[in-house]
Amino acid sequence: MKKIILACLAVMSLCFAELRVDTQEKKVDIGFFIGGGIGVGANAMNFSGFTTQNTSTTPFPTTNQSFASFVASLKAGVYHFFTPMIGLRGYYNLDLNVLPMGEYIENNQPAYESYIFSSSHTINADVIINVFSQNNMDVAVIGGMGLGALVGELNSKYETLYGNVSKFLDFEFRFNLGVKVLFNKKYGVEFMAKVPVISTMIWADTQVNRTIKYSPYYFTIDFVMERF
Repeated sequence: MKKIILACLAVMSLCFAELRVDTQEKKVDIGFFIGGGIGVGANAMNFSGFTTQNTSTTPFPTTNQSFASFVASLKAGVYHFFTPMIGLRGYYNLDLNVLPMGEYIENNQPAYESYIFSSSHTINADVIINVFSQNNMDVAVIGGMGLGALVGELNSKYETLYGNVSKFLDFEFRFNLGVKVLFNKKYGVEFMAKVPVISTMIWADTQVNRTIKYSPYYFTIDFVMERF
């Protein structure tokens, strides 16, 4: 009888021990994270309807051009790992993009500097797959998408063919790709690429059918903190 009681107590103690371990593991499987970083942008510009007959801009805008920009990024959200290898995260992401477009001359007027300042506000969902884990370091690949709004303005120092300020607001849909290196399950670095699916109309002149479309690609290095 004593042996049976001792055996039951042993089984119960093991069950409670496993329950405590499972509870502890579940606590670290879900949590909050914040991050911020800087990077560069590759901005694809499409100039439609510009001809030497309807504009005397120098240098003359070609149909497709690309401009580099400075990008700052902030994000905050939650994550949950279903297994030690596969997880999902949802978060808000703010990307600020400052794009200088260089000097132009319009109708023999003094040279002016044109620029675009935009902010991208997106709600994102990413899949995280851990591919390497050793000595308190985890390496994961990231893939997902984001939906939101792109807000900004096309501006210049002087009155131009764009007008003084041309503001824009448009829907944004993009894909997120990246790699994350996490140390001690808390601090990490993410190398992210954000690829737009649709372009944004930032300026239009309906009288002469001229338009300018804008597709910003972001490449950032983000520093993140998890499980705080």
